[in-house]
Amino acid sequence: MKLKQRSLENIVLIVGACVFFWLLLLPKPGPEWVYYDTIKYGSTTLKGQIAFSDFVQEAVGFRAIYNKTDPYPVLGPELKKSLDIDWGVVHGSTHPPTSFLLAAPVAFFSWPVASALWAWLMLCLIVLSFHFYGLSWKLSLGLMPLTMLWPPASASLGQITIVWMFGLAMAYYFREKRLFWSGASVGLASLTKYFPGLLMIIFLLKRKWTAILGFISVWVLALSLITLLNPATLPRYFEEQVITKRLYDSNPSAVPMTTTSVVIERTDNAAPLVISYRYGGPFGLVLLVLLFSTIIFVNRHYFYEWKICPSTRLWMLLAYFSAACLPIFWIYSLMPLLPVIGFFLFERKILTTIFALYSILIPSIYIRGGEESAIPIASVSIFLGLAFILDRLPLKIFQRKWGENLLVAD
Repeated sequence: MKLKQRSLENIVLIVGACVFFWLLLLPKPGPEWVYYDTIKYGSTTLKGQIAFSDFVQEAVGFRAIYNKTDPYPVLGPELKKSLDIDWGVVHGSTHPPTSFLLAAPVAFFSWPVASALWAWLMLCLIVLSFHFYGLSWKLSLGLMPLTMLWPPASASLGQITIVWMFGLAMAYYFREKRLFWSGASVGLASLTKYFPGLLMIIFLLKRKWTAILGFISVWVLALSLITLLNPATLPRYFEEQVITKRLYDSNPSAVPMTTTSVVIERTDNAAPLVISYRYGGPFGLVLLVLLFSTIIFVNRHYFYEWKICPSTRLWMLLAYFSAACLPIFWIYSLMPLLPVIGFFLFERKILTTIFALYSILIPSIYIRGGEESAIPIASVSIFLGLAFILDRLPLKIFQRKWGENLLVAD
């Protein structure tokens, strides 16, 4: 059966609208925390009813920058004092101070209002991201509510990972004719966690100085604004992440650690680099580096072959590495990989489609967090990396496609 593209867009839009209104009617999540609760969590976030989320770090951090107080306090007491939030966090924030600037539009509202406004803004950025990657407005609007059925997406409504995804999507949109704004968009994405800046390798190799200027301009502006508002912010950031050591463990043999160290060493940290070393030692880390090296080698010619603009594949490859190389990784850290998953689905090669569906399914099963979820969540990055290798192999089994005649032009 063949389906016209316009008909498909209308179907997706109608189904998406129905799902969205259903989402808004859902109650709060229960204590069991099954898959259905992750969907209810997204609904609760949109209604400003969540007790807390990682976005509190940005809200508290921007307030501190603006008020010239400590932007990196121990979070638990500060959250109670500033936002009346009971969350027993015993360490400071690991987020860079540039990410605090993103909270500026909502930071001084009460927590229920700020969290709801931020969540709705994230929905808008999801729609824009889909459109910037080439989808029609109908598909972009219709797929947004369906995306909320994926646990990393619903969790990201209270995070900054969607800003990361949006920045790279906007950079992709501008990459052909507006290099300055493409670089600036990568700069915006990198304000969240630095690693999106890896995409500037694309422009550095081709000496696209206009794009590099755009990237640098965003960072100069952000750092200048932070320094003007609170000159102590940048020194406090480096002090908190590298110098200051606190005792986080009641074990008498425990030693003081920096905030970054204690978070990286958490057993539920699903960063591939950390997982490979934790369970495989140096040998496991070497295997992961070998995987990453093989991915780059197999796709090496994409770095140099482009003349007008980088290919979609090259863009997705660097977007993949920007997330896969994170030293701290939770379920919502998968959100920037959603366009990569979509890329393999639209490629329609049978084997890589299986890997893409695996990447959607695993976070929908291992939703409780904790140590038991770390390896499955990390495996998503591994399988997506393998997809970049296998779909380049010449054997027919790796090139066979599904649904080639499913759609017809209008």
